[in-house]
Amino acid sequence: MNSSMGGGRSWNSNQRIADSVDHTASQIVLACDMITNATINFDAIQQELMMLSNQPIPPEPSQLMSIANRLQFTKRQIDDSVQKVKEFAKHIDSKTDEIQKRSSW
Repeated sequence: MNSSMGGGRSWNSNQRIADSVDHTASQIVLACDMITNATINFDAIQQELMMLSNQPIPPEPSQLMSIANRLQFTKRQIDDSVQKVKEFAKHIDSKTDEIQKRSSW
């Protein structure tokens, strides 16, 4: 009977950890979606550059600055998303460490 009570506490704690890991996994999916959107932005920039390269007149400096700013923003979006994925992975690792310390794994 006593082991059942202790097991219940352990299960509740493991459930809390599992819920936390599940939530973190959802955040990882969101960060990956942000990376996917950034790659779509890169594709659009590539298409714009290809279109500009086929024009009879060179692009205006303002057009090039706009493209450079979009590239910088998109790169920052990817960098931020990758950093978030790393943070989320560390969180999952720490939560699984908690389970492993309490069990005989």
